[in-house]
Amino acid sequence: MMTDDEYREYLDALARRHLKPGWLRHFGPGGAAEHLTYDIERLSSAARFVRVVADRPENANLLKELAQEINNAYVEHIFNAMEHSGVLPALDEAPEITFPNLRRSVIPEEDAHLLRHAGVEDADAEITILIHYARAHVGRPDSSPSRIAQQAQTELKNAAGRVAQLASQPEAQPAPKKRKLFNGIGKILAGTVTAAGNLLLATGTLIAPNPATAYGVIGSSALAIGGVFQGIGDLRGE
Repeated sequence: MMTDDEYREYLDALARRHLKPGWLRHFGPGGAAEHLTYDIERLSSAARFVRVVADRPENANLLKELAQEINNAYVEHIFNAMEHSGVLPALDEAPEITFPNLRRSVIPEEDAHLLRHAGVEDADAEITILIHYARAHVGRPDSSPSRIAQQAQTELKNAAGRVAQLASQPEAQPAPKKRKLFNGIGKILAGTVTAAGNLLLATGTLIAPNPATAYGVIGSSALAIGGVFQGIGDLRGE
């Protein structure tokens, strides 16, 4: 296990090697900050709605609205931006080092704010859980950050279909499976929100008490991928 200083030095080196200053052009007119801020608000709202419906899974009208909301929750372009910006290549370089060493000291405080905005009541506890999940699962030889990111959109589309089925057949799934379904959707959305926030940090446009640093960008991205991966696992019943 690396020390804090060693790990920050390592993440800084990954950032210097991979992050690309020209990635902003992939967001088109309006610039990265405007697009990312919109995405954060849109996906945070959807994540909060998931939590409302999870408390009332017998309400067919809410389920229908949620199915439509999730079906329209486009996250793929955010992960494409992570690829173009060099963030995903940085995480792909040596996940067996990056993820098992992940720790709270490299996670920007903005991540806790973003998780709360996405409806997570105890954001600090969620970050701790995600760190341990990422350490145990993402750095394995049979997983890669880019592959996890590529699966997010398909998994959400599939989940939207399952929610729509619940609206017409409320008893189609037992309560534990429903909880897994809603939890999985919420975790993918919250993970994508932190991914978008991380990219906003990378632009230097997010107002915060402390300026964004390179190791925080990579650390935040690793946490986001861990959250998405945990959500995918929940949707698959793993």
